[in-house]
Amino acid sequence: MTLPTQIELRARCPEADDLSGLIFRMQITAGYKNPCGIFFPKTDAAGHSRLSAGEIEGQFTDHWEEGLMDYNGSIAEANELVSIRLWDPAPLREGYDELLAWPLFTYQRTRWQSRREYLDYMASCRNAEFTFGGISVHLPETKLLYVSLRRVVAPQAV
Repeated sequence: MTLPTQIELRARCPEADDLSGLIFRMQITAGYKNPCGIFFPKTDAAGHSRLSAGEIEGQFTDHWEEGLMDYNGSIAEANELVSIRLWDPAPLREGYDELLAWPLFTYQRTRWQSRREYLDYMASCRNAEFTFGGISVHLPETKLLYVSLRRVVAPQAV
């Protein structure tokens, strides 16, 4: 697969004005073992997030470091059909203490000072407030994604 220079994601939700702090996960399949999960940075208040080709390649490489026996294939031979979902932070929150024992991987070290900083960033997402069924798109043709979210629970009146 040839990666686009950048993928832009624009989330929308008619029930919410502030869409900041959401983390989307792109699943890429390369080889015949486990697919790789690539995370978009948190969305801004307008629901926008951007992921560069370099960030995708860096996260893809970290998958190899994280579980060498669990992954095979390369970005170059990856399937062009990828899926985008709202990431589920529940397993991370439940296993937080155990996950602190893991090191930062090569790409993560370019963005984070410590494993705790990375985990706190991920755990602090607002994903539990919204739902999204996911979409599948072809890369590199798709460079701009529009996703429609729904609130899980209506906001409380103040």
